[in-house]
Amino acid sequence: MASDTKALPRLSRLLILGFVALLLACAPQFVEFPHPDGAIEFVNAQFSIDGGKPETVTLPHAWSSKHAYGPAKARYVLDIKYPSSSSEQQFLLIPAVRQNLTAELDGQSLDGNDARFWGNASSGTTHLLRLPMAAPGSTGRLVLTLERNDGAVPGYLSRVYVVGEKAVAQNRWLGVLSNGGLRAIIHALHILIVIGIATVWATRRHDPVFCWLLLICGCSLVLGFPSVPISPPALAFIRPYLVLTLSTFGLMAVGLALAINGVPRPAWLKAAVPLLPLLLIGSVATGVLPPFTGAIISVLIVIGGHFTAAGLLARDALRAGEWGRTLLALTFFLIGWWGLRDVGIVLGVVKGGFLLGTYLRSPIIVAIMVLLMGRLAASLNELDNKNETLRLRLKEQEAELSILNDKERIRTVQAAREEERERLMLDLHDGLSGHLVSIIALAERDTGERQGIERAAREALNDLRLVINALDLGEGDLLLALAGFRERLAPQMRRLGIDLSWSMENLPEVSGVTPGNALSILRILQEAITNALKHGPASHIKVKGSAGNNGTAVIKVKNDGSKMAAFGKGSGLGNMQRRAQQLGGHVSLDETTEHAILTLVLPPRLGET
Repeated sequence: MASDTKALPRLSRLLILGFVALLLACAPQFVEFPHPDGAIEFVNAQFSIDGGKPETVTLPHAWSSKHAYGPAKARYVLDIKYPSSSSEQQFLLIPAVRQNLTAELDGQSLDGNDARFWGNASSGTTHLLRLPMAAPGSTGRLVLTLERNDGAVPGYLSRVYVVGEKAVAQNRWLGVLSNGGLRAIIHALHILIVIGIATVWATRRHDPVFCWLLLICGCSLVLGFPSVPISPPALAFIRPYLVLTLSTFGLMAVGLALAINGVPRPAWLKAAVPLLPLLLIGSVATGVLPPFTGAIISVLIVIGGHFTAAGLLARDALRAGEWGRTLLALTFFLIGWWGLRDVGIVLGVVKGGFLLGTYLRSPIIVAIMVLLMGRLAASLNELDNKNETLRLRLKEQEAELSILNDKERIRTVQAAREEERERLMLDLHDGLSGHLVSIIALAERDTGERQGIERAAREALNDLRLVINALDLGEGDLLLALAGFRERLAPQMRRLGIDLSWSMENLPEVSGVTPGNALSILRILQEAITNALKHGPASHIKVKGSAGNNGTAVIKVKNDGSKMAAFGKGSGLGNMQRRAQQLGGHVSLDETTEHAILTLVLPPRLGET
């Protein structure tokens, strides 16, 4: 069922495409040149060709097949009459002429001829020639000469009209069809498109579509140059061979269709594009092929190539529903169909004034523009979609990274807490447990060591308070920790009758303070004061903070007791050195006969302990 529903849109698109193609293909046989109002029509003429016997013919008239190829010159003589009721400026209108035209009225050359037209006169042109001013109702003998310099296209002359200036101004088609400026604009637009495609191809040489587009547009521009009015006369010798080069366009059309469909081109196609026209030109130049036969072969190849390209593009376009490709397929089909019509006109089996194959430059330019704009729009849409996909992926990655960062931060905090907990437990074990062991040992002796038990219990309690108070310390709280330490130390010093001097006003700020770091600093100071009390005995202890070199913080503990011999014998100084090194600092001891000074140097930012 699903396949049937998909087949219906394809069938409808095929019917629409077929109807449009049939309508455009048959249009030239039904469309007539618009006749201006009030024009005088002339349908009879005396015709002679190459100096032959004149004969009366009815216009429109085409040369017979007797003059199939090569130079030829025909002469049409008409008796014309000016309108009898109008004295305005009159014009001679010739809707369709094939081959180069010269016009004379009573021996006077008329303004306007082939030289001003941008295009090939053998394909058909429209002429609007200014007639000399004459009295109403005047008559004159008009001589129209058609000259073919080369090729096989028969001359053609449509009916001739005498029309007034007002009627010309009111008929827009006359200005469009008879104005060579329109073709000049098409040439200029063609040049701009070639420049644009060349620019894109220079940056995307890996894309075969732009390579084939550049070949088609570039070669078309080069082959059309000898037909423009500004081309040098020296290029005239190559005009007979231009038709033989048309075969390459059929091959390039097939290559472009394959590239657009994403199908690799056959290996022979690239070599055949330049070799086939060279082979035809060489065969005609050496006499192997008659010129007319070579021209027919070249035209049939270009027609077959465009039909093939149209079929390839239409097949894939109907499957994909891509209308830009469909437009190019339709253009290629019309080139092939109207090419067949042009061949029929040349052979005399089809009637018509214009060869439409050479006038398809504008539809080709439009089709290529649509194709390029479609590919550009598709590329931009694809880029937008990829950017949106990348944006969503980036957003998802940022969310994932945020979650991982939160988890890592929580894990880091938990690890830090666990580390602090283990460090504090170690400090409790090293400090409090020793005091408790001393208390237990003194109590078990039962020798009346009440003061010793009391002293050990106080030391244990002070040590516990030191650890507990350090738990709430953080960044910037070092002075607060030192102040708390001083408050607990001062009553003890008063009981012992020791004078305590404390000064931290000049101590610089130290960063990286954690509970563990603060506790290590307080342990060092506690150890220094305890040793001063035990081994002094000291009567005055001075603790002072100051700034050292390179932003360091210096804390000195000075006492007036005897030398601290215990620092060298026990583990006290070693413990202080270990704690200071973990903080990134160091401890030094200076002793004299009168005092001892312990110096603690801390870095601007404390290390992890």
